Amino acid sequence: MLALAGVNSNELNMKKTILILSLLTSSFCMEGQNEIKIQFEKLYPQNQLGISEFYFVHQTFADAFFMTDLYKQLNYDEMTDILKKVYYGVTKDDKVVVNIEQDKGPKARLVFSVLTDTKDGDIYILATNFNNKTRRFESRTDDKESIVRWYFIRNEKLVYRQDLYSKKEERKRLKEEQHSIIDYYLFDNSSENDSKIKKLIDNLLDSDESEVETLYAHLYLGEYWLLNDNLDNAETSVEQLELFFNNSKTISKGYSLIVNMAKTELEIMKRIKR
Repeated sequence: MLALAGVNSNELNMKKTILILSLLTSSFCMEGQNEIKIQFEKLYPQNQLGISEFYFVHQTFADAFFMTDLYKQLNYDEMTDILKKVYYGVTKDDKVVVNIEQDKGPKARLVFSVLTDTKDGDIYILATNFNNKTRRFESRTDDKESIVRWYFIRNEKLVYRQDLYSKKEERKRLKEEQHSIIDYYLFDNSSENDSKIKKLIDNLLDSDESEVETLYAHLYLGEYWLLNDNLDNAETSVEQLELFFNNSKTISKGYSLIVNMAKTELEIMKRIKR
């Protein structure tokens, strides 16, 4: 889900359109200290697009902060403040722009908006000036290298384009490692698949699969509890995830990023629910 390579020409055209739209100016309210400026038209008491907190946070925290390396710079409170302004500020007509000062080079720029009236319905967009090739924020955006993410709005879900449900993709996932189908059911647009998630996670936890698969089972159990608005169980699952990782002698240390992301998502959700 974090990969950007391999986009086709239609996707590149979409990226170019999004980047152009993201640079359009409008009048904004502005909040923030010197390091972080959040620009928005208005904050509403409820999300104006009908998106649930869980699906919004899950998609945007990873793409806005981890794909751009901003997680190394921001703390949990700062990430939460940004996402709350975005969650309550973005509408079909209004975007939210976040500018974050960098020690060197241009400011980080995150633009959250909605592209309306497409053949696929309304599309939620995150456009950035982070160049995936140079791993830096740049003054000019690149329609091939600048990180842009777009998601379909399906009822209360934000769905990444590669996670739209299809029988073909389901058959493919069922042939892969067990955690793959759990990930698919958690984040696809089919509500009918939601009831299958817990049993699949429990089966994986009880199986003799590799420690990496067990790690994913703990990860997705935490996601399952967040999806069902059970923060206490989610916190327990994330603690078990971290403990399992720390005690493992076979799992690569590179998987520490997964643990970090799970802890970050949990902490953001806890703060949003306050």
